[in-house]
Amino acid sequence: MIYRSKPVFSSRPWGDSDLNTIYGVDSEEPIGEVWLLSDTANMKTSLESSSSRLNPEDVTEELCGRALPRLPLMVKYISAKEWLSVQVHPDDEFARRIEGEPWGKSECWYFLTNGQVLAGLKKKTETIDIREKDLNHISLNKGDLLALPAGVVHAIGPSSKLIEIQQNSDTTYRLFDWNRGRDLHLDKAIKVIKPSVNPEYCKNMKSFQWKYFSIEKTVTFSGTGICVTIEERPNLYVVINDNVESQMPFLAITLGPFWSEDL
Repeated sequence: MIYRSKPVFSSRPWGDSDLNTIYGVDSEEPIGEVWLLSDTANMKTSLESSSSRLNPEDVTEELCGRALPRLPLMVKYISAKEWLSVQVHPDDEFARRIEGEPWGKSECWYFLTNGQVLAGLKKKTETIDIREKDLNHISLNKGDLLALPAGVVHAIGPSSKLIEIQQNSDTTYRLFDWNRGRDLHLDKAIKVIKPSVNPEYCKNMKSFQWKYFSIEKTVTFSGTGICVTIEERPNLYVVINDNVESQMPFLAITLGPFWSEDL
């Protein structure tokens, strides 16, 4: 069975009004994030086939091979006209102990265009006053992938369009927001930063293996997983024991061994 996901949209101050036009979203605020697959409250994406319409939780056990608190992965399309906040995400242990979440938020970005990010501290610091000068500036090309374990301080830069694949958590701690006036979360942020951990860079990504998920750029997929088209208006399909073929390459995502462990 193949289900097409119906996306939901999140306006952001750094967003890209072109997305409003591409997706036909009537909003005064620019869309920054297109949530292609989400099992998060108030931002759930429905799944549609030729014969049925389901919620993500309805396919979680089939997709994962076991029951889980919610669909374990979230996939977004992000387009930024300005810098996102300088932020950090908690790891699994901290998210469970402090936030009451089933897991933290490690993520990766597949770039649909050339882009730029800040990721990883240049040197160890005890201060929470972290700015652009304290972080590594990384330029990426179309087709590159950057994987960020939880605890890596980061910010996506202007003119970046990317597919974000992550553990299904919406827990983010902001350290700096370019004076936009939004809330910061400094007390928690300083507790989860891992100064010695750096992002993993995969140039011209063909395949990527991680404990959370694997990604392959391909034109065919067989089995159970998530398939995302890599185009101006990406589409996402949840595939349950079926086959997908395309003339254009897409990202095929399968769950990693982390989800078979006791959570």
